[in-house]
Order: sequence, then structure tokens, then C-alpha cells
Amino acid sequence: MYRRTMTSQIMLGLAFAAGLASAQSAATPAANTQQQIDQLQQQLDQLKQQQKTDEAVASNPANASVTADTSGFTIKSSDGNFLLKIGADIQIDNRSFFGVGSQGLSDTILLRRVRPTFSGTVYKYVDYFIRPDFGQGAVVIYDAYAELKYFNRAKLRVGKFKPPVGLERLQSDDDTSFVERGLPTLLVPSRDIGFQLSGDLVKSRANYAVGVFNGVPDNSLTDAAVSSHRDYAARLFLTPFQPDEKNLLQGLGVGLGTSFGNVDGEGLPSYKTFGQNAFLPFATGVTEAGHRTRLQPQLYYYLGGFGLLSEYGLTEEGLQKGTFRTDAGFRAWQVQTSYILTGEKKNFASPTPRKSFDPKNGGWGAWEVAFRLGGFSADRAVFADGFATAATAARVVKERVASVNWYLNRLFKVGLDYGNSDFGGGGALALGGNRNEEKVVILRFQINFI
Repeated sequence: MYRRTMTSQIMLGLAFAAGLASAQSAATPAANTQQQIDQLQQQLDQLKQQQKTDEAVASNPANASVTADTSGFTIKSSDGNFLLKIGADIQIDNRSFFGVGSQGLSDTILLRRVRPTFSGTVYKYVDYFIRPDFGQGAVVIYDAYAELKYFNRAKLRVGKFKPPVGLERLQSDDDTSFVERGLPTLLVPSRDIGFQLSGDLVKSRANYAVGVFNGVPDNSLTDAAVSSHRDYAARLFLTPFQPDEKNLLQGLGVGLGTSFGNVDGEGLPSYKTFGQNAFLPFATGVTEAGHRTRLQPQLYYYLGGFGLLSEYGLTEEGLQKGTFRTDAGFRAWQVQTSYILTGEKKNFASPTPRKSFDPKNGGWGAWEVAFRLGGFSADRAVFADGFATAATAARVVKERVASVNWYLNRLFKVGLDYGNSDFGGGGALALGGNRNEEKVVILRFQINFI
């Protein structure tokens, strides 16, 4: 390489000298001579640049790579300092309501989620994640953040993401065993903008997260702060037996998430059934006022193909109507169990089938069955003090959901869920005072690679 470079430079130098001598001996105008000199200088500069490029290629034969696999499409620099992953998350639902209580509810086929995903790394220690959503006829930025991960015990995340409160909320939308989340998830924020520190207090055994956020209503997200007040969130999650592969409690995790802050200026929360219908509308003139505290004890347990996830949610927040203000409590709980029938292991993420769908070669994917019980209740004072009306708002909800999931491969899933919701309140007194039960079957087709 060195000899070739030297030869190129000598030859170019000789050509340059010959051209200059010819220009001087010929009876040509000075302008033409200068033009020839400029052209030769440009050629010399180009050869020098080519030399630098050749040397860079020779010293770094492993250049940037482009791959495509179950995690998406990836572009990666040879030194690993720069990474771009392009993925997608698409969910198509068919909702069918039936029974007396479902009169007036519309069956529908909808794009529940349509989320392209862009993630990766810059300069080795900074990750980024960007995910908009085009589902349900709206455009919303769900996630947009950067994370400095130089210190494993103190990773700094900034931007828009899930605050560290609810267990099921922190689970990916693609990894839940049910097409819609449980009732305790109604009592935690969906996404918020802020700062977060997180990491392992004890590697693989104790994880923490603390953050400061703008503050959003329960089960909501926003792109702007409504006041100068802030929400403060924290979560501690323990997996004390995780490193011990022979321990039957290896798959046990327990934790507690919480947040607190001021709700002045925030919108009212919207609480929805499994079929995504509001069941507790607030009365006209009610606003958020004062403070809010959230508390979410939580746990999961996985053993072989068996999975258990449970959590309890409590939100206490200030409500105001006219000049009257009070603190109201909302509570919810859920217990969900699941079992993978085809032998794969269950964990917090979706299973990878032992054999992807390929009937000619004996592959049928993985099959899972799941069942969930849950409940929701609001303080009686919400109705006694006029913040909601018993004839239109249910104070109590009891939920039962059964699910069958077929994972054709790591990326494509079909889920069929049946949900039944019973209500206390929300109906006319002439009909018993209770809203009629809601029965819904939801069929979901899902593809994701992120």
C-alpha cells in the first residue's frame, strides 16, 4: 500500500512538472497556463483524498453492517459505537359485543396500535428510543427519550416514557397475556415527560427507579405541562432468587411503585372497561384540585410454563366542584395466571416458540391460555358529594377475562379474549340501579419486531 501510494505521488509530481514546463515554453496566454495549473492541483488533491480513503479501508476491514432478524432491521458501525434499529408494532382488533348489557355498544374492527420504532446507540453510552402511534385515527408520540448508560447503577433517562409505577404498565404492549390491560393499570400514568435515574442496587436482585415528571391524569399521557407543579415517582423491585437457576423461587419478583404531586390544572381521568368503554364519567363542573398520591404493590412469579402476575392500585386525589373540595380514593386489583401448553418457558416477555409455524416440518408455534380476575371501586364520597352521579357512573366494577394466545413465531401472534364486566351503580333505579354487564370478544392480530 505504501509503495503504491509513493508511486502515485511521484507520477503525479512528474506530470505536474511536465505540464508546468510545457505551459512556460509555449506561447500561450497566461490565463490558459493558470487554468492548467489549477486543474493539475485539483487532480493532485483528489488523489490525496483517495489515498486517505484507501488507508482507512485497509486499516478497518470490518465496516458497518446491515442485518435483519427478529429484533428488526439494524445498521451498526464496525466499532459498535453507532447503532440504528428500525422496527414496528401493529395490532388489528375485532371487537364484538353481545348480551343485553352490550346494547348500544358498537362492534368494530380497528387499528389498535400502529407504531414504527426507531432505537439505537450513539457514541456507545447513549441510547435513544422514538415511537409514534398512528392507531385509532390519531397521531401521538408515545415514547421519545435518550438514556445515558455509562453508570450501570445510575442510568439517566430524559424525555417521554413510562413513569416507574405500575408493573403491568411497564410490561410491553406486545408481551401482555391479554389484549387489554387490567384495572390497576387505570390508576397509573401511561406516559409522561421527565427525568429518571434507574439501575441495579444489587445486580440481578434489586432494581430501583426514581424520576421527576410533568404529571398526567391516570391512564393518560400529554406533551405539555399544565402547571409549574411536578410529579415525583419511585419504584423498587426485588428479584432475590433470580441468579440461582436451581431455586424454585428464581422467577419471583416483588415490588412497590408510587408517585405523588399536585393535580391543579390537570384533566380528569377516564376509566374504561375491558371493551374500552368509559364507566365512571364525572359530573359537569368537576375539576382536579390539590394533591394526588399513587401506590402500587406488585409481584410476579414464573415457573416453567406457568405465570402469575398481581398488583393492587390506590389513587387518592383532590376533586373540586364549585367551592367544595375533597380528597377521593380509587382502588383496583387484579390477579392473572397463564400457562404455555407447548412447553416453552413463561416470563415477563413473550415466549419464543420452540418450533415456529411451519406445518410441513411439524411446526405449529406456541399456545398459551390465561385467566384474569379484577376489581375497581371508588369512594362513596365521590357520589355523596356530587362529583359523579350513580345513575350514569358505576362505583364498582368486577372483571373476568379469559384468553387464548397463539404465537406463530417470535414476531406474529393471534389472541382471542373474552371479557365480562359487572357493575355496581351506573344504571337507572327503575332497572335496579346497576349498569348492565358488558360482554365482549376481542380478536387480535399482532406483529412486532423492536
